[in-house]
Amino acid sequence: MTSPFYTRDHSVQKKNALFKGSLLAVAIGLIGTFEGYRTSSYQDTGQIWTICYGETLAVHRGQVATKQQCDNMLVQSLLLHNKPFEQLPHQLPDNVHLATLDWAYNVGTGNATRSTLWRYLRAGEWENACNQLPRWSRVAGKDCSVRSNNCYGVYQRRHVEQQICLGQITGDQAVRALGGEKYIPDGATLQ
Repeated sequence: MTSPFYTRDHSVQKKNALFKGSLLAVAIGLIGTFEGYRTSSYQDTGQIWTICYGETLAVHRGQVATKQQCDNMLVQSLLLHNKPFEQLPHQLPDNVHLATLDWAYNVGTGNATRSTLWRYLRAGEWENACNQLPRWSRVAGKDCSVRSNNCYGVYQRRHVEQQICLGQITGDQAVRALGGEKYIPDGATLQ
């Protein structure tokens, strides 16, 4: 049986870079499915103004975006959220990269890079890093494992991320199980 922490040889490429490839396509599908899609701004469970596929940067009340703008925001935001991963000293296995990128997109790179999970990634301790994911199940002080706190999706998301991270399911399987699809948004700009 192959290890769930198999790393492809990326010696020609920058470590952990996202390119027009399978990992980027699955990340778009996974994050787009978890985050949902809204073209009008709204306040998320943490009362943060949000639009499109969970975008929070410079979002304000009453903001509206087109599908094309949302698709571009998602791709650009993924590339931005991936920057700290490019600074890690090790090439991440694809499953670990996908799961922890989804997590960092959701919790923010500032929170991510100050965490115990991040220390495990820096040390190349993939399994320990993966097992940290369920600990990130709180929003605005609320325990998301409690359904009445109206953030149960975060709790579920952490467990799906952990399964992906540990190689128990693939990103494609998670996207299909969640009712989404793997895709590159039409006309999205990859820079």
